[in-house]
Amino acid sequence: MTRRSIPQMPIYFQAVKEVSASKSGILVLPTVVALTISLLFSGSAMSIVGYYTPFMVLTSILTPIATGLLTTLEVDAVLARLICYHALFGFGCGIGYQGPQSAAQTVLSPHDAAIGIALMQFANSFGPAVFVSVAQTIFTGRLVADLEAYVPRLNASSLVKMGLADLKEHVGPENLAGALLGYDRALMQTFYLGVGLICLSLVGSAGMEWRSVKQKKV
Repeated sequence: MTRRSIPQMPIYFQAVKEVSASKSGILVLPTVVALTISLLFSGSAMSIVGYYTPFMVLTSILTPIATGLLTTLEVDAVLARLICYHALFGFGCGIGYQGPQSAAQTVLSPHDAAIGIALMQFANSFGPAVFVSVAQTIFTGRLVADLEAYVPRLNASSLVKMGLADLKEHVGPENLAGALLGYDRALMQTFYLGVGLICLSLVGSAGMEWRSVKQKKV
């Protein structure tokens, strides 16, 4: 899940917040740190509680909220909001990440569990490969439309093709505010795809069988 949203955030940091590429990488760290913490927490909690389904449902609740909050980011969003939203997103993704694998190992036979885990690994690779490209297409299309709306005197197609570092110099100080607003709106509209996809995960989580990992197979 994280790979569907994170690739767009460096664009937000560099184009909208006007930070360097290295600093934009640092600003994404709250997601990674929260994800790591939640993975460790969920692994321990799952072994204590015995059930994986609650953690999967919790992921399907927290991540749509976090992704929805990301769609509200504005040009002048304060750093504290960015850190909180990223941390919530990372924690939400990690809390139920191990659930499907635990379910396969608990419910399926040893032979079928290997097949189930292989299918999940395929889906984890196939999904981002498809939808990151879809998100990029949406972003490019919305960016052209939004730039034409907010900066009608500039050639929007040329802005899309140029590097983020050249944006400020190309548009000029008089058009910079409109260009930043166009980038911001295009990114936030792209995040709607992530919100929709993550909401769909609730269907699978709610339909999971409640089986304890402590229960021995017979």
